[in-house]
Amino acid sequence: MTENKQEIINRSKTTRIISNTLILFVRIFIITIVNLYTVRLVLKGLGTEDYGVFNAVAGVVMLTTSLSSVLAVSTQRFYSFYIGQHDVGKLQDIFSASINLVIVLVLFLIILLEAIGPWFISHELIIPATRLNSAQWVFQFALLAFVFSVMQIPFMGAVFAHEEMWPYAFISTIECLLKLGVAFFIGKAAIDNLVFYGSGLAIVAFIVFMAYCFTAHKKYTEIRYKRIFEKNLYKELISFSGWTFYGSLAGVGMIQGSTILLNAFFGPIINAAFGIANQLYNAVNMVANGIVLALKPAMIKAYASEDIPYLDQLFSFGNKALFYLLLAIAIPFIIEANTIINYWLGEGSTSKMIVLFCQLMMVYTILLTLNNPITTIIQARGEMKYYSLIVESITLASLPLSWFAFKMNCSPIWIFFVMIACVSFAHAARLGFLKHYFNQFKIGKYLLGFILPGVMIALLSSFLTELLHEFIFTPLIRLVTVCLVSPLITVALMTLLAMDNRERKQLSIYVRQLIKK
Repeated sequence: MTENKQEIINRSKTTRIISNTLILFVRIFIITIVNLYTVRLVLKGLGTEDYGVFNAVAGVVMLTTSLSSVLAVSTQRFYSFYIGQHDVGKLQDIFSASINLVIVLVLFLIILLEAIGPWFISHELIIPATRLNSAQWVFQFALLAFVFSVMQIPFMGAVFAHEEMWPYAFISTIECLLKLGVAFFIGKAAIDNLVFYGSGLAIVAFIVFMAYCFTAHKKYTEIRYKRIFEKNLYKELISFSGWTFYGSLAGVGMIQGSTILLNAFFGPIINAAFGIANQLYNAVNMVANGIVLALKPAMIKAYASEDIPYLDQLFSFGNKALFYLLLAIAIPFIIEANTIINYWLGEGSTSKMIVLFCQLMMVYTILLTLNNPITTIIQARGEMKYYSLIVESITLASLPLSWFAFKMNCSPIWIFFVMIACVSFAHAARLGFLKHYFNQFKIGKYLLGFILPGVMIALLSSFLTELLHEFIFTPLIRLVTVCLVSPLITVALMTLLAMDNRERKQLSIYVRQLIKK
């Protein structure tokens, strides 16, 4: 195959990735708006104290999502790897083995959480005595919702691996609208508000699980269960999952562990502020995950087929797409945070602590998401042991360090300072591992071609946006102007200073194709 033909094929693949990213971005735009309004309804329906109770109790269950997310990553990785090697027969084996592992995982988590959860809620969390019974019900419904989310892993993994994002975009949008419906009816049912909200989310989780089952079974021939006794396949899946588990535990622990830590030291009011910031984290993370979901299968397939030049292109595209898209969102939000949060939650529902938590959470989220292209290459290679042990130990250190800071009577905002410091050191370690496992990677090229322009563009775009902010005095006009102009400034600076000629050409081709459609 000539180089020109390979380049045409790669260009077609990249166009598909950009199209999938656009589909997911439209989905994210809709879901983010709906989710932010849902938070407002939930906060209004439950009240600040009950909202803090819900986040603390749900956090106990969410601590175990590290186990389920590990299996999700493993399943998607092996689907994509064998699609890249054109080994279709292996896909049904992976599906069947992952179903068996999911069932074992669900049974284990039910036993573990039922043994520990109710006691922990009654004795360790700060919950008003009058809300304790409702909190226990919320725990049971949160556990049920979590079980359904784990059971959908093998089916959702098949959708991602085949790089078909329409089913995912459609189902997740329906899920978001159903959650909005649950939030709207808080206080209108003849049962306790907390219990109603928890049970509603469990029902939504069941509907989503069934939707993924039906979709995957209809679209993909490999989604057919069969008895599988191949020990090496289970060993391969479990081995990969085992070393990925620690990394997932660190990621979940940073957020959910912090939720419990803040509740233990400062009570439900501060806990509610962190819960609101966590909703922002989830919204921004959805944007990042939209890019990662479109990119990750292609990167693993490129590695499996040993197409290293194309893998390098995808790595560069992924870094820039993640950083600059999130930067275009983050800069206007941080500068207009007080106004945005007032409109979001309503006058009287916000505070300086909520605003500061949300601003710092935005910084943390951007730094955290930069690890995705690096981690994808390490996962494609399968070398997870030392990567997870060392890199994620740095990440997980945020919890004991935050606990120590609170013991020294530090402010609640110190939890963000610690999280940001840990995730920054962890990223430096990730670069070292990528260089060790992937000889083609050049740290100097990464620093000079991505990090340095990124810092310059972030500072320059922030400065220009702040100037715009200072010269407009009417809050609503200023908010609209900043939110429209600031992303354009970031995109213009990115095109001029951060993209090379090949990337500009690819973007130009895609835009022309989009206009023709």
